[in-house]
Amino acid sequence: MSELKLTYFANLADAEEGGYIVTFRDLPNVFTEGDTLEEALFNAQEVLDGMLAVMSSNNEEINDPSPGQDGEYPIPVSPDIAAPILLHLLRKKRSQTMANVARAMSIPYQQYQRLEHNCNMTLKSLNKAAVAMGARVEIRVYLND
Repeated sequence: MSELKLTYFANLADAEEGGYIVTFRDLPNVFTEGDTLEEALFNAQEVLDGMLAVMSSNNEEINDPSPGQDGEYPIPVSPDIAAPILLHLLRKKRSQTMANVARAMSIPYQQYQRLEHNCNMTLKSLNKAAVAMGARVEIRVYLND
């Protein structure tokens, strides 16, 4: 069983004037910084979410993240940004059109189109779309220890 998830991996390097510079191997034009490790990782998620939201709204191609490498930090995409992108990626993997998925969900094409553009998606809608494409949704919560 395979899974789709949006966790990108960040590289942190020491900045010349102190703090950290954060870059993403899969997204070469996305970067940020922070004075502390915690701030750098917080900023990494903010810049990642912002860039993916813009890419999604501009209908730019968003590829699956590469697996992590030694020394990289996992940065998960926030659920509200990840959900519509994951639907799009799932639809591509299943070679489905928006019209086909909408028909399988018994909803108008425009309503499904709004799901992939993050217009008030509910968990129920996310699950219904995944089921229509032969997938399931699993929600996980990770504790920061």
